[in-house]
Amino acid sequence: MEQGWQTVEIDGRRFAVRRIAAAGGAALEVERAPDDPVRLRPWQLGDHLDALDRHAHHDGHAPRLDPDGLAAEVLARTSDPPLDAASASELAPLGLWWASGGDRGPQAPIPALRPWSSLARARAQDACTEPASGRLRVGSYLRAMIAASTGDAACDALPGADGLALLDAVTRVNAPADDMSEGPGSQSLARQTLRLCRALGWTPGQMWAAPALEVDRLLALLDRLEAPPAPAPAPAPAPRRGGLAAYPDAVIIEVGEG
Repeated sequence: MEQGWQTVEIDGRRFAVRRIAAAGGAALEVERAPDDPVRLRPWQLGDHLDALDRHAHHDGHAPRLDPDGLAAEVLARTSDPPLDAASASELAPLGLWWASGGDRGPQAPIPALRPWSSLARARAQDACTEPASGRLRVGSYLRAMIAASTGDAACDALPGADGLALLDAVTRVNAPADDMSEGPGSQSLARQTLRLCRALGWTPGQMWAAPALEVDRLLALLDRLEAPPAPAPAPAPAPRRGGLAAYPDAVIIEVGEG
């Protein structure tokens, strides 16, 4: 499986590339100068998740990605021969393009997925949160989510677009949890368990087995129902009177048209 050279334009830069056969999927050959190509081996889902541990973090609201750091790691781990700093900087846009699958869409079918339970999510949060800093290792957390949703299927070897398509499908099934900012999972799980068991009459086992997304929805409904009512508007102050009318014993006679 070897294709002819084609030109790819990314961020205003043009690269001459072609796909060639390689172990673990197609590799990408990049033409830099006559008789001096560089080859990028397949970028697999396992590579991507490992890199996210180093180049992504969760700020309590959403994952944040360092694209420059990710591009540098893609090129460092896939290029043959190794690239110097100047060449890596030049090829950085191509590295991100290649990591996302290049010009190929996903080929492998998405397996049947199941949402992970609230207990599995809490355990993953505990295992992937660094105690000292509270930093969540995003790649490890996503790997645990994939394992729970696919039944521990071996997915790390999925290349490029296939791996990212599975990752997208798994996160859609589970929907990112809003309570990740609360810290390690067992702490937030304890609070949620007591709250839902009191409100719904559940046992802890029922709550822990429930899909994490459904638990989030129930908690959101409780938040809405338990929110204190908006305070009534304060009465408008009575108009102040001046002169003799300001004295407490004054008798005020208002004359108007009858």
